[in-house]
Amino acid sequence: MNTRHYERYASWCKTLLIIINSLAVLVNATIYLFASKYIIATNQSHRLLENLSVIPQSPVLVYWSSLSFLAGLLVTIYLRQHLIDSWRGHYDWLALMEVLFFLLTFVALQFSYNGLILLVFADIFYSYTDFYTLRRQKTWFWFIAVSFGLLLLTNFDLLSLLIKLPDLSVYLDFIPMSLRVALTFIKNFLGISNMVVFLVSLVAFVIYSVSENHKIEEELRMADRANQELTAYVSLAEKMAEDRERKRIAREIHDTLGHALTGISAGIDAVKVLIDLNPDHAKKQLQNISTVVREGIQDVRRSLEKLRPGALERGSLKEALLKMIADYESLSKLQVVLDYDWDQVDLDIAKEDVVFRVIQESVTNSLRHGHAKQVNIKMTTSPDTYRIVISDNGQGCQNLTYGYGLTQMQERLAVIGGQVSFESIDGFETRITIPKRKGEEE
Repeated sequence: MNTRHYERYASWCKTLLIIINSLAVLVNATIYLFASKYIIATNQSHRLLENLSVIPQSPVLVYWSSLSFLAGLLVTIYLRQHLIDSWRGHYDWLALMEVLFFLLTFVALQFSYNGLILLVFADIFYSYTDFYTLRRQKTWFWFIAVSFGLLLLTNFDLLSLLIKLPDLSVYLDFIPMSLRVALTFIKNFLGISNMVVFLVSLVAFVIYSVSENHKIEEELRMADRANQELTAYVSLAEKMAEDRERKRIAREIHDTLGHALTGISAGIDAVKVLIDLNPDHAKKQLQNISTVVREGIQDVRRSLEKLRPGALERGSLKEALLKMIADYESLSKLQVVLDYDWDQVDLDIAKEDVVFRVIQESVTNSLRHGHAKQVNIKMTTSPDTYRIVISDNGQGCQNLTYGYGLTQMQERLAVIGGQVSFESIDGFETRITIPKRKGEEE
C-alpha cells in the first residue's frame, strides 16, 4: 500500500480523535449539569451532599468553563495544523498552550475525563515528527514517558485516593435507570473509542514514518549513484577535452614551429655550402633564415595566446577574476569575496595566466569537493613576494591527497618560482607565495 495512505489514515484518526474527545467532554459536562438540575428538581440535594466527599462546583460553571477551555484547545490545534508556516516562530508556544488548555479542561470537568491527553499527544507528537524529524530523540522519549505517565496519574480512581473529588458516578445514581444506562454506555463507549482510535492512528503513523525513512534512504542511494555516474562523466569529459587540447596544440606546433624549424634547418644546410663558394649569397640566405625565425616566433606567440583564459584576453587580471567570480555566483549558491591589493602590480602574461588558473582551480575545488558556501580570496604583497590566501568554509579533508588539480597548481607555480601550501582546518585553505621581480610594481 502507498505510504501516503497511512499518512491519510493517521490524519483521519486525529480528526476522529477531535470529534470523540469533544463529544466526551460535552457528555461529561452535560451529566453534571443535567443530573444537578434533576436532583434539585426532585429535592434530593441533601442526599447528594451526603454521598459526595467534597462540595462540588456549580454545575453551570462546570459546563460552560469546560466547553470554553475545550474550544480554546480546538482553536490552538487548528492554528498548529493550518498556520504552520506563518506561525513557525510560535510553534512551541502553541504546543504549550495545548497542554495548558487540556489541564484547564480536565480541572473544569472536576477530573472526571482525562482522554484529552491522547488527543494532545497525537497532535503534538505527529506534527513535530513531521516537521522536525525526530532530531531530538531524547526529548521525544521523555515527552512520550511523561504523556503516558500523566495519563496514568490523572485516572480518576487513582486521584480520588489522594484527594477528595466529586464522583460523576454519584450523579448518575440519581438519574432514572433507563437514562442512566444510556449515559453510562455513551460515556464508556467514547472512552474506549478514544483509546482504540489513538492506537490505530499511532500504528498508521509508525508505518508511514518507517516507510518514508526507507523511501528517503532509497532516494539517497539513487542520488549517490547518480552523483558517482556524474562524477565519472565529468572526469571522462575532462579527459576528452584534455586530449582534444593536446591534439590541437600538437597541430599548432606541427603547422607553425615544425614548419619554421624545417625551413631553418634546410637554410642552414644551404649556408654551409654557400659560405665558401658565394659569401654574398650565403648572407642573403642567412637573412631569409632570420625572417623565418621571426615568423616562427610570432606563430608560437599566437599559439600561446590561444591557451590564455578568455577573460584575461579581454581585460586585466582583476577584471578577469571578477568575471570568473560572477560566473560562479550566477551558476551556484557559492559566495566569493575578493580582497584585491594588487592594483599597483604589473605582471607579465605568464604570471597572470598562472595566478588566474590557480585561483580558478582553488575555487572549483571548494565548490566541487568541499561543498563550500563561501570562499575568501585575499591577494596582498610584501617587500619580496606576492601572496595569495584562498580559504573556504567547506568540509575540508582529514587526509589530503594530491590529485591532478593540486599537482597542476604546484607545477604551474614552480614554473614562475612560486610555492603553494594547503591546510584543512575548519574548511580548506590554500597559501601561495610568488617572488617579485624588478619592475613588476608601478
